[in-house]
Amino acid sequence: MDLEQLTKTQLILLALLLSFVTSIATGIVTVTLMDQAPTDVTRTINRVVEKTVERVVPGETKIVERIKEISNPTQSDLAVGAIDKNRAILVKLINESGEILSKGFFVSVGGDAVLLAPDDAKEGDKFSLVWLGEKSASSTPIAVIVSKIDIVGGAMFVTPIEKLQAKYPFVSMKQAIVPAIGQQVISIGQDARLGITVEFSNVVALIDTDGKEGERRFIISGSGGEAFVGGPVLDIEGRVLGFQLGEVAESKDSAVLPLSTLDNLFGKLIAGTKPTGEQTAIVGSSLP
Repeated sequence: MDLEQLTKTQLILLALLLSFVTSIATGIVTVTLMDQAPTDVTRTINRVVEKTVERVVPGETKIVERIKEISNPTQSDLAVGAIDKNRAILVKLINESGEILSKGFFVSVGGDAVLLAPDDAKEGDKFSLVWLGEKSASSTPIAVIVSKIDIVGGAMFVTPIEKLQAKYPFVSMKQAIVPAIGQQVISIGQDARLGITVEFSNVVALIDTDGKEGERRFIISGSGGEAFVGGPVLDIEGRVLGFQLGEVAESKDSAVLPLSTLDNLFGKLIAGTKPTGEQTAIVGSSLP
């Protein structure tokens, strides 16, 4: 049959047949030559085939999962930050002979402070206030006058007699933070021998049942002694909850006066007119 008379389909089938026969013949010749070839040649050809297969056939796909580690602050880290944040607010009150009369902390940038009221202190008395909250704190006493005393709570508010140029770290008394039973707190105190010291405890009770929420005094476990009386009580995040009043009668626990109560007692004195020089001290009513 003449090839020119074949149809396209017949030509394609003929080409496939020739390709099949050729591949079989090539395989037979290759196997025969491999059997007759020396061992070194066979080994070399096998290695070439293996490498070729490794390159052509993809290996196992490996998925690498990268996890970014996020370090969450521990309770210890939070406590250290809370202490560092508030240690610079501490002050002490001294008399002319340098005797320590009371302790407390700043409540305004201008040097106003809240302290535990000495037994014989009265509104209009003048004392010296010493800032000792940080290493760079000035040891130069600040002349202050007692503007108001809360007889029931035992706290008093003092303000500088003269306007000061320095700006002081302070606690805003308008913080509305209500402590919860069981909440961990940190007390910061001033020890004559050790300097600034801290104590960890928990809120164990709320008292003044007739008082408003947030204005009720609360009790914290442990007393820590005189070093902590007048000092701030913080939560673990560094927010000041109140002002430590000292040990509760017949108990080893301590009472704390909330900031909201201090704001009700003394807040208007910060925003209003303060006594200077020989002016008459502002007199206010005590807690009901």
